[in-house]
Amino acid sequence: MGMETNHELNLEQICMEMISSSGTARGLLLEAMDYVKPKNEQKIRELFEEANTLLRRAHRSQTSLMTGETNGRKVEMSVLVVHAQDHLMTTLTIRDLVEKLTEVL
Repeated sequence: MGMETNHELNLEQICMEMISSSGTARGLLLEAMDYVKPKNEQKIRELFEEANTLLRRAHRSQTSLMTGETNGRKVEMSVLVVHAQDHLMTTLTIRDLVEKLTEVL
């Protein structure tokens, strides 16, 4: 029973890391959009790099969930897991859109 508690705690921590990192990255990417019209490429690049660092962290957390499952540790689907995945995937989509917008500078 103690192992299940550790696994659940670990799962919760992983999900919270995904939510936190991707949520912060989302804010940075939306801030970068504020610099598209004034064409401040330097600021956009800085915000993009910071957002990508956070997204890599979130992706590592996501990968640890998948790796755990492939190694036989079943990941229970919960609202928290779905929410974490949703945060990451939505932010990745925003990143792609911001990147395309900045290409027209």
